[in-house]
Amino acid sequence: MDQSQHEASRIGASPPGAVSTSAPGAATGLSAAWQAGGRYFEWVSPLPENHGRKVKVFHTRAGDEHKPAIVLVHGFPTSSFDFRPLFELLRDDFHVCALDFPGFGLSDKPVDGFVYSLSQDAQLLWDFISGVLGLQECIVFSHDRGDSVVLRFLQLYQAAATRPFVLRHHFLTNANLYLPLANLTTFQKAMLDPVGSAAAVTKVTPQLLAEGLGETQYSPALAASDPEVQALTEHFAFGNGVQVLPATIQYLNERKKFEVGFLASLAASDVPATLIWGAHDMVSPLRVAHHVWDHALAGRASPASYWLLPCANHYLVHDQPRALAQLVRAELAAPLAAPANLTTDACSPVLVDRH
Repeated sequence: MDQSQHEASRIGASPPGAVSTSAPGAATGLSAAWQAGGRYFEWVSPLPENHGRKVKVFHTRAGDEHKPAIVLVHGFPTSSFDFRPLFELLRDDFHVCALDFPGFGLSDKPVDGFVYSLSQDAQLLWDFISGVLGLQECIVFSHDRGDSVVLRFLQLYQAAATRPFVLRHHFLTNANLYLPLANLTTFQKAMLDPVGSAAAVTKVTPQLLAEGLGETQYSPALAASDPEVQALTEHFAFGNGVQVLPATIQYLNERKKFEVGFLASLAASDVPATLIWGAHDMVSPLRVAHHVWDHALAGRASPASYWLLPCANHYLVHDQPRALAQLVRAELAAPLAAPANLTTDACSPVLVDRH
């Protein structure tokens, strides 16, 4: 994708204390256009442990700002770059927006004692939507760690006496939202280990991390020479690179502590929700999706649906982007009755259930 294909809108109103800045560095390959199409704002961490630390946050957007806004929320250990296909496929009908959380992608990655958390990122997402983007209403599409960020964000939304925006729909995709059913990788366990992670991270390079993800979490697997792998490598290498992994992966312990409450909030939510899962995911296996549906979505009062992408892995946005974009449009326009196939294609999204 060249720069002309992804010419994002520039920053709008910023939250108090946020300052729009230009990008601090350059990228190459596929990631060069992604960085060139984005902007930065400065944001102050609200965590007492971070003592008012400021971080530069990368964000990008595309499409007509007067059309419905969809905010894409990335996971671990990747970034908003994951959504590059959806930007191109949705930009004609939506104002498509995304950011990189601190510690990820092209945002700052402090390693000198900076504390990362889901709660902090939920507040950042709130400030991004209400201040930087200045949205009155939006759709949220989340993936992996981003699902947990948005569930904490949903708690903020539910508790707010006055809401500065309206959430119109929430799309949740592959994530280990209930850790007892997860299938954590050896890499994840090594990064979580408080004793061994410092030594383990020295053995990880941006290239190795990108190649490992490409081999195991994309279907079909990506070769080491694939441009997507090279772009992932550049994003992992940006700033302090992989040194930040033992700190950023601590979200799993935070999620373990609050996951039951997160799912309870989802069950109580009045925001229509669509659960979409890549069927070939062995890290966040289908049993996790079934649990989320059965315990948080199937019996709640507000509308919900459950879809499978039969030819997708964990990074379903990469594996079946056109089917996913078609599914987003269908869910927002004219929902089908379950069970159903979205199209007659062999890899068509499958509607498992709806209520």
